[in-house]
Amino acid sequence: MIVTDRSNHAVDDLKKDEIQVVEDKTAQVISVFAKDERPVDYGLAIDASGSLRDALRAMLAAAKLIVNNSRDGDEIFIERFIDADKIETMQEFTSDKAVLVKSLDQVYVEGGQSAVIDGVYLAVKHVAEHRLSPDRRHALVLFTDGEDRQSYYTQSQLLQLIREKDVQVFVIAIVAHLEDRPGGAGLSPREKAEKLLKAVARETGGRVFFPKNTKELGQAVAEIVHDLHGQYMIGYQSTGNDSKENFRAVEAKISEAPGREKLAAVTRTGYFVNPPTLNSEETNKKRKKKPE
Repeated sequence: MIVTDRSNHAVDDLKKDEIQVVEDKTAQVISVFAKDERPVDYGLAIDASGSLRDALRAMLAAAKLIVNNSRDGDEIFIERFIDADKIETMQEFTSDKAVLVKSLDQVYVEGGQSAVIDGVYLAVKHVAEHRLSPDRRHALVLFTDGEDRQSYYTQSQLLQLIREKDVQVFVIAIVAHLEDRPGGAGLSPREKAEKLLKAVARETGGRVFFPKNTKELGQAVAEIVHDLHGQYMIGYQSTGNDSKENFRAVEAKISEAPGREKLAAVTRTGYFVNPPTLNSEETNKKRKKKPE
């Protein structure tokens, strides 16, 4: 769980008695409350489609900052995506910062119909399958404008996958160049992109940032670097919930206190009692390896 203030800045001094956890509208008793110090396995998924040509250098510089601020024990992989047929692993999971930075230097822009949903889908699946252990966390940092033009998977399939997998998604969204006038469907390309990226982050308990300049980009990177290791671990034994549904909705609330500004909790929307398994349709699309 991440806790933020009104400025969307992470807060590190929360106390157990300030939190209330509600599962399917039933209050729960918190039995575990601690800082989450587990190492993190995460991906850097970089949108290298033509619409982000002007932003690529800044995105790669931000990605390098995240790499260079990783902790001992973390492992990172790098994905570059363009259209549905150009999603490739630039670097498999490693803790070697020099190798990761070198791989980022090889990322380049290419023309094609942006497949943002496909890029996120395959990256989340790849992270989720790496080193399965309760002693490690899994995350994805996505750099994109969020404008999906032609993906194999649908948004609903993506949201279903990220609901199934415990992979927290953070997004740095470069959307200033997108058209902000409504189209035929009632939403402008920018509004549609923002809606998609907010939904992805919200479902996983991650955060999305929309930097408008270099300063805001740096602030977004600093927040993500913090969030990858500056979270709270909360545990409880589900009680008083007679629901037969496989998915349990969970919400964390922060109590208001005199002299303390209002805080917000950022968590996953819930969990599966019995996690589903991917069907054959969901394994059709494969990631390419970077040519040697």
